[in-house]
Amino acid sequence: MRYLPLLSLLILLAGCSGTPETDTATTPTTDTVATTPVSWTGYYTGTLPCADCPGVETTLWVRSDSTYVLQRKYMDRDSVPFGMVGKWSVADGELVLGGQRPEAPLRWRTGPAGLEQRALDGSSISSAPHTLEKLADAIGDAIPRMRLTGTFTYMADAQSFQPCGATYNWPCVGGMDMGEEEGEPLVEFTNVDLQKAYLKAVKTGGDPWVVDVICTLGMGPAMEGDGADEYIFIEQVIGTAVKGCP
Repeated sequence: MRYLPLLSLLILLAGCSGTPETDTATTPTTDTVATTPVSWTGYYTGTLPCADCPGVETTLWVRSDSTYVLQRKYMDRDSVPFGMVGKWSVADGELVLGGQRPEAPLRWRTGPAGLEQRALDGSSISSAPHTLEKLADAIGDAIPRMRLTGTFTYMADAQSFQPCGATYNWPCVGGMDMGEEEGEPLVEFTNVDLQKAYLKAVKTGGDPWVVDVICTLGMGPAMEGDGADEYIFIEQVIGTAVKGCP
């Protein structure tokens, strides 16, 4: 009878020593794998396939304020790229560019070579590569010139421009207002020219004017207080957009 407590203790220790082996064997190893989040913001560029031209020179600036600037220039056809501005979001692990014309690319995903263009339903565009290479997180204070369609408004000395597809207005001026070079203005088109074209096109001051322009995005003096705001600098008015914003 004096051996019974010792035997019971040995049985208890043996049972405890087998428990960790059982837990380790049944724990899935995939639960410990971490997924690295995708950093979408940055500046992308590349040449995409074109059915009736050598290619489409494409740049995409995905900005940290949830806006994007897309430029496309059809080689051997365009002298100035067509621009689009709008809001971007992420859905099902893909970058979605909103507020665009129907023919524009809407979805992109990250791939081994960069940002891959996808069809609206997430499928491949074609067998040809549709990839943009990421160059940097930012491109400085200004972006290249582009042709842009949007709504210009002028009232009580306040001027604004809202690109088609964008959800808010930018302050806007005609010309570049960035000094002169060898006594000559950098852009012959001035803010006075812009105001005259606007007043000629609308019936009443303050009315919206949907117009095609050649412009750049850059920094200018803040509308209120010190500092700087981002402006749309209009270098040329092409004319009233007949179809308006899509």
